[in-house]
Amino acid sequence: MSGLNLATSIPEKNLKEYWSSFLSKYGKVKSRKGAYSLEKAYVTDISKNSLNLTSAITSSRNISTLFLAVQDGGNYISSTSDAGYLETEQFLKQFLTYATAQEELRLVKADFTKTQDEQKKLVKEKDRLAKEIEKTEKDLTRLREELIKKDAELTNYNSILENKQKGLKEVEAKNGK
Repeated sequence: MSGLNLATSIPEKNLKEYWSSFLSKYGKVKSRKGAYSLEKAYVTDISKNSLNLTSAITSSRNISTLFLAVQDGGNYISSTSDAGYLETEQFLKQFLTYATAQEELRLVKADFTKTQDEQKKLVKEKDRLAKEIEKTEKDLTRLREELIKKDAELTNYNSILENKQKGLKEVEAKNGK
């Protein structure tokens, strides 16, 4: 079976999804073991006749390859001299434009989701820090209140100590020391 190849950097898994979606516009796509087929498809961009499309997607070293065999009547379109070759080539270019747009959308969505997740983590961390600050401020208020109480106690004890020191001096003075 001869046909045309299209190479792209779009990951194989995603390319398969895009290809199946793209082909479904032309009829019911049958998929089996990585091969896609579409029988009696009317792809007016290629031919006015019904076509049989058979395709497979493979990948190697980060390059995915789409192989497409187009059967128009009893003949496969495979060389530049075949009727419908340029149209089939254009059909593949249309698919590549579609797949590239879908891949860009997927990547932008993935990046958005990643950024959204990072933002959620930052919000969570900010909330945690705000709670920690609130707790620390409460602790600080409590400690300041304790400090004020201790200052009052210390002032009281200083008065008591002064009084006792005066009392001690008076007793010493009475006893002649």
